Amino acid sequence: MNIKKDILFFSIIFLIILFSYLFSKFRIIGGDDIVLIQVDRKDFWLLLSENRIVEVLGPLGKSIIEIKDRRVRMLFSPCPDKLCIKEGYIDKAGQVIICVPNRVVIKIEGRAGLDALTY
Repeated sequence: MNIKKDILFFSIIFLIILFSYLFSKFRIIGGDDIVLIQVDRKDFWLLLSENRIVEVLGPLGKSIIEIKDRRVRMLFSPCPDKLCIKEGYIDKAGQVIICVPNRVVIKIEGRAGLDALTY
């Protein structure tokens, strides 16, 4: 009798894991790519398909982020080296722009394409 309970328990656990994996996969595939903007550990989510300019306030001052034509870039930042601005546009899931001095992170979330194929 204990074996049947164990099989039932592990089957339920397996189904929960399977359904949560499938749900997360289809939610990302079915949806639009999303821009995650983190400012000093606070998250803001925006659609990559909506053209807009966003101002965020970090420890050094105001950073300006531009979302245009399904691409995103740091338009202005008060940081000294401006490396985040020099990064330019990003447009693929998984790409990131980071402004360390002003504590701003811009990341595209969504379904990433293939990097390489193996045989």
